[in-house]
Amino acid sequence: MDEVYEHHLFTDFILAPEFVRKCVIATNIAETSITIDGVPFIIYSEEVKEMSYDGKCKMQRLQEFKIRCTNAEQLKGRARRTGPDICYCLYSEHDYLSFQEYSTPEIRRVSFDSSILKMISMVLNDSRKFPFVEPPDMAAIDSALFRLQEQVVLSTIDCLLTSIGSILARLPGDVSIGKTFIYTCIFQYVNLVLIMASTLSIQSPFLSFLQFNPDTITRRRSILSNHHDPFALLNLFDKKIYVKAEGPNTPT
Repeated sequence: MDEVYEHHLFTDFILAPEFVRKCVIATNIAETSITIDGVPFIIYSEEVKEMSYDGKCKMQRLQEFKIRCTNAEQLKGRARRTGPDICYCLYSEHDYLSFQEYSTPEIRRVSFDSSILKMISMVLNDSRKFPFVEPPDMAAIDSALFRLQEQVVLSTIDCLLTSIGSILARLPGDVSIGKTFIYTCIFQYVNLVLIMASTLSIQSPFLSFLQFNPDTITRRRSILSNHHDPFALLNLFDKKIYVKAEGPNTPT
């Protein structure tokens, strides 16, 4: 872990000195995963970002949703574990009453392709009849099967694993990226595609609110590619390695 990042990470958990006010800005990880001492006031909005599958783009995306009633109750108790607190909710009571009571189960929000693939590899071939605790929509299962057949991971006749499907079932992560890894090994472009796949597996490093900034547009020209975003991300990675090697004062 980067030493500077590690230092800033753990200073959040240290009590502020007397007469000093500390402000902690956190994502919804603060809802249940962490408790920070000395936080008497909590302010939170009505929106949260959750990972969900975009069927149109055929990829998982972080999308904004209204928080649920259970989220709001969890957030109210963030500081109460260590002392009294006051919560400021940036929504009205009317809005609160319109919230869903519970979050949508993750199994109904994310791509089901990898799960179906793992199930078939364990000879649980009929996923429609599997006794899920929170069953997904049948349409989601059918769509996942169709996508796996489309990528030649499953046979179109009996929905059994193909040769490449057997390999993919042993790999973690997204099916499309896993398939890319396999072909990468065949054509011996491992380092190049590993970097590209890694950048595609995370949220875009390009900040949308800066996309119309003239200075940003000028700086981005050197990394843009006619082969679109994957190669632009690869160029960005190369630029980062160059700057890191040459030092912080390197012109970009």
